[in-house]
Amino acid sequence: MARESTCRFAILGMLCREPMSGYDLRSAIERSVGHFWQESYGNLYPTLERMAEERLVELEPEERTQGGRIRKVYRVTEAGRTALAEWLRRPVLPHVERNELLLKLFFGAQVGPEDSLAQVERSRAEAEGLLAALRLIDENVSQARSGDPEFAYQHLSIRAGLLGLEAHLRWCDEAREALQRVKRTAGSTKKKGAR
Repeated sequence: MARESTCRFAILGMLCREPMSGYDLRSAIERSVGHFWQESYGNLYPTLERMAEERLVELEPEERTQGGRIRKVYRVTEAGRTALAEWLRRPVLPHVERNELLLKLFFGAQVGPEDSLAQVERSRAEAEGLLAALRLIDENVSQARSGDPEFAYQHLSIRAGLLGLEAHLRWCDEAREALQRVKRTAGSTKKKGAR
């Protein structure tokens, strides 16, 4: 079965929270689910237009900005809510992650341990930054929304991100040790061969 684009369902979920413009949707996605879900403007606007044609969303009466531009604000329709609920009930399709770091490490013997170690160190530094940002989000959301009925559901995604990043950091430490052993072994083999 072909994988259905989930962009539309991310949009429907956001619009169930409140009506938004395309710009507002992109910002809301970045602020809320951005640690595990991304949508580009290039995908967001055409999807919104298709969804309007399918009557999953509709435009609210036009607003003019202070600059005189028309601001298109979308809201979800009953058909959109139904489509989202149906999608939420379907089993998640198996997903094979495309991980460039792991692909590079798999073929790392072609360049040696130093280059692979540098890749791991960059990934570790990035993960540390993401983990710090996600911990701050978790703290802020926990304080601000703990009484909100949607909080428990949303907090599950934050926890998955936190635990995934913590696991990645532990893996980076193991990878660093393994690559340093390879580097030492390669260095001692070169010294023996030079004698």
